[in-house]
Amino acid sequence: MVIPMLKAEWTYLIKNKMFIVVLIAIALIPAIYCYLYLSSMWNTYGKTDNIPVAVVNQDRRVEYNGKDIAIGSNLSKNLKKSDSLNFKTMSYDKAEKNLKNGKVYMTVIIPKNFSKNATTILTKNPQKMTIKYRMNSGQNFIVSKITNGAATSIKQNVSKQVTQLYSKIILSALNGATVGMNQAASGNYQLAGIPNTNVVAKAGNQKISNSLVTGAQRLAQISTDNQNAQILSSPIKEDVTDIAKVPNNGTGMAPFAIAIGLYVGGIALGTMYDGYDPRKYPRSAFSWWFSKASVIGIVATIQSIVLWFTLIKFNNLVVKSQSVLFLELLLGSSLFLSLIFCLRNLLGGFGTWLVSIVLVLQLASSGGLYPTQLLSPFAKAMNQWLPMTYLINALRATISTSIPIQNSLWTVVAITVGLNLLIIARFKLAMIKNPIVVGGDE
Repeated sequence: MVIPMLKAEWTYLIKNKMFIVVLIAIALIPAIYCYLYLSSMWNTYGKTDNIPVAVVNQDRRVEYNGKDIAIGSNLSKNLKKSDSLNFKTMSYDKAEKNLKNGKVYMTVIIPKNFSKNATTILTKNPQKMTIKYRMNSGQNFIVSKITNGAATSIKQNVSKQVTQLYSKIILSALNGATVGMNQAASGNYQLAGIPNTNVVAKAGNQKISNSLVTGAQRLAQISTDNQNAQILSSPIKEDVTDIAKVPNNGTGMAPFAIAIGLYVGGIALGTMYDGYDPRKYPRSAFSWWFSKASVIGIVATIQSIVLWFTLIKFNNLVVKSQSVLFLELLLGSSLFLSLIFCLRNLLGGFGTWLVSIVLVLQLASSGGLYPTQLLSPFAKAMNQWLPMTYLINALRATISTSIPIQNSLWTVVAITVGLNLLIIARFKLAMIKNPIVVGGDE
């Protein structure tokens, strides 16, 4: 009994070659998923030099002990040479605009009194050198951790410069005193063997005295209180402002998780619900799709309500506007359901396979986990062509960032409308090929 059944099944498959192609395509999905997803983030931390960071140098040069001190300028040059991040010098206004628009992830501001405060560390009124950081953690939670590490590196860099500066100052002062004492010892030894030394001694003693006084004055200018020691050991003060602070990892990952949840929900409905075959002969392509879309729209609304309630009440997600969040959930659900049914209605079994491939592409290329600057060239190129990218951007704007939301939302709406028009066009073509469906019984 088994052999005939087995033979019949394989005979059917061999006769339906297209179905064999579909089965092979399904078998390829795990490999495609792993390749695309892993390659998109294979060496993300090796590409941090692509992460844009603004540097605003407001520091003013000062003169100290006859030397030109410009620590801010040196720091700015060192950062531009660094390959840890993509540091770019710019004005404060431009940096602030780019930070709010998500074009840079952090701004490093070197205040105008930076070098001046460096010269006070061994005085009676020492001042710490302040570096200001303005961050946008809501733009990407993972990048915020990378930029925090960069801030620590900058602090170490400046501390090293300050230590070197004051080591030279102290050694210079000690050297002046040492020269004077050496001259005194040498002069006394030479004078001992010279007759009638009074005149010579007076001139020599004056020169030696001047050297000793100069060295002593330099040493006297150096304050060695506990406060000086503390500031010399830690000369940098960090002033951090986060314009889009993310309270926890869950909030940072919420836009990506929400988008994936909506797409997976769409796949489930696309698998269970027939979005093509009409229950009766339609009079028009629009009425045909509208009858199907009414069911899909109800499911999208229920999905959005339940998801919104779960996020707000159970996950305790804090957002700027709960009503805007619900609108985004409804638009996102409609977007993905339209995409899934469009692929299935236009391409049949191949479209069903493409639904999974599009999910893989969006996981790898939408920038939900890592920013586009850290993605592979292929994933970076695909980013702007994937609908999930725009939904994630809109969700981020509502949950954490200050980036304008309108462009992303209108893009979501435009894609959704376009997909629905394609479905209607497909139904219209079906009615032209099979005129019997036109004007059928109501």
